[in-house]
Amino acid sequence: MASFAEIHKSPYTALANAVLGNPLAGRVILITGAGRGVGEHITHQMAIAGAERIGLIGRNEPRILATRDKFAKVYTGTTFEAFTADITDEKAIHAVFESFGAPDILINNAGTFSDDGPFVEQNLKAWWTGFETNILGTAIVTQQFLRTKPKGKTAVVLNVTSMGAHMRFPLVGFSGYNGSKMEQVRIFESIRFEHPEVRFINIHPGNIQSDGFVKSKSPVPRDGMTDGVVTGQFLVWLVSEEADFLSGRFVWAEWDIDELKAKKTEILEQNLLLTTIDGFKNDF
Repeated sequence: MASFAEIHKSPYTALANAVLGNPLAGRVILITGAGRGVGEHITHQMAIAGAERIGLIGRNEPRILATRDKFAKVYTGTTFEAFTADITDEKAIHAVFESFGAPDILINNAGTFSDDGPFVEQNLKAWWTGFETNILGTAIVTQQFLRTKPKGKTAVVLNVTSMGAHMRFPLVGFSGYNGSKMEQVRIFESIRFEHPEVRFINIHPGNIQSDGFVKSKSPVPRDGMTDGVVTGQFLVWLVSEEADFLSGRFVWAEWDIDELKAKKTEILEQNLLLTTIDGFKNDF
């Protein structure tokens, strides 16, 4: 698989060292889709990194409450709050922010895989639900966050998307998922100019074993699945000042952080890691 940097499927020393010492002490975090899969891995590492308070949003009330209680027993230094809400429900998401306030770090992780076979055979109303969740839902959460955040206050928004947003994906039954994930990326590449005080980063989390991965019927990569510890630690690192140069860009959680840092000048000067046409020149 082509890559911008060395791929890590398992935890590695440089990343582990980068997130030592409670780097998130005093920080407040809100995570959507936190009840299972990728969301749980992210929550684990944010708590290990010393987050003061973590809000968990999920659609399934028993599951999100159980997740809150499970984390609260393990990470006693972090306060966990659970919210039952569908991210496409604007009133429900508004109520979450009214209760929780504006976090320092927003993690848009909730998403769905709505494809069910070849495009020509799909029920397009069912197919469209993926766009409603992945695009509209993510937009609702982000808009409510930006409206709640004190004007001028710095913050970080991490958007968990997919490599399917930009890679050639010669698989049947991915049109809705790939299309909606691509639009997610473009939205954040656009609104970053409206909010320069916010660090927006799009992230492919890796191939993590989850309900979504199973539903997609994706083949297991030849180099294996990604350990969720890598994904969670990488997102912790993205919050650090060391990763500020990646603001507005698309990264893979599996990429080696030392290689990324070594390419900082190249990334900035050549405006890399954006969804654009190679060689296209403009005045912006």
